[in-house]
Amino acid sequence: MLLYALCGLLVAGGLVALVFGLRGSPAREQAEPSRFALRLRQLWYGTTGTPAPAMLRRRRIQSALSLIAAPLAWLFSGIVLMAILVPGLIFGLPWLFGVTKADHRHIRRLEALAEWTQRLSDVLLLGTGLQQALITSRRTAPSALQTEIDDLAARLQSRWRAEDALRAFADSLADATADKVLAALVLRSGDSGPGLARALADMAESLRDEVRQRRAIEADRAKHRTTIRWLVCIILFVIVVGSFNSRYTAPYSSAQGQLVLSVLALLFVAVIAWMRSMASHKPLPRLLESDRRSQVASLDEGAGPDVDGAGQDQAAAAFGEFGEVR
Repeated sequence: MLLYALCGLLVAGGLVALVFGLRGSPAREQAEPSRFALRLRQLWYGTTGTPAPAMLRRRRIQSALSLIAAPLAWLFSGIVLMAILVPGLIFGLPWLFGVTKADHRHIRRLEALAEWTQRLSDVLLLGTGLQQALITSRRTAPSALQTEIDDLAARLQSRWRAEDALRAFADSLADATADKVLAALVLRSGDSGPGLARALADMAESLRDEVRQRRAIEADRAKHRTTIRWLVCIILFVIVVGSFNSRYTAPYSSAQGQLVLSVLALLFVAVIAWMRSMASHKPLPRLLESDRRSQVASLDEGAGPDVDGAGQDQAAAAFGEFGEVR
């Protein structure tokens, strides 16, 4: 009866979500997301910026598999807790094995940013204005940043202020290293003299050095990640094979057995998450992120991504690392 009730709730929830999806929602003024919402977005999509299309497709497939596999695992094993553990495996295994992909994607985006910055510097040296250089950069944009650069050029062609378009571009990248480059462009959005081109060339070289260092770090971490993956695969293989033996799963059918199983599962997840966190990239605080404590930011809420006082100070400090632009 509990399984029938759960299936009924899932079907009803799916119909309600389908109706709301077909009807859509009324346009609302876009509010600035809270830190909790950004944390959830980071956990779900792996980034606070624009999620990759592959990540969106993966989340849909995982959600569909969880809705199908959870009731089947419950029926097959007779253990209620399997309805929670199976979706946890469906979402957890790609999360464990995908840490390398996320770090490599971050390195590729940094490498693409260095290439785009160097090309932008070369165009500015020819006497082209900054806004025109940003628009034409979409023609030779690196594939890793093609979508974000296309959006930047489209905003500039739609009569956005260069400063607002650059800040939106920074939000889509959501990276502290990218903010250093974009801080220079924001501060000099009204004047693209030769000093800006030289500063961008220095930043491109700095980005290339960072990419080389990150590649060396990832090569050293790959050994430990391989060990963790083999350990997890062996443990899961033993659990799956043992689940076909009714005598092996019988003790976990009782309430006390399910309590023991839940404790063991939580400890296993905690250990794996701890080991993964030790080998994952820790994102640095952004420079161009709006400060919610700023009075200027509260006055400009809903008026677009204007620069607040705290953001200008942070951008100027970051830009000062590469010298003064004259």
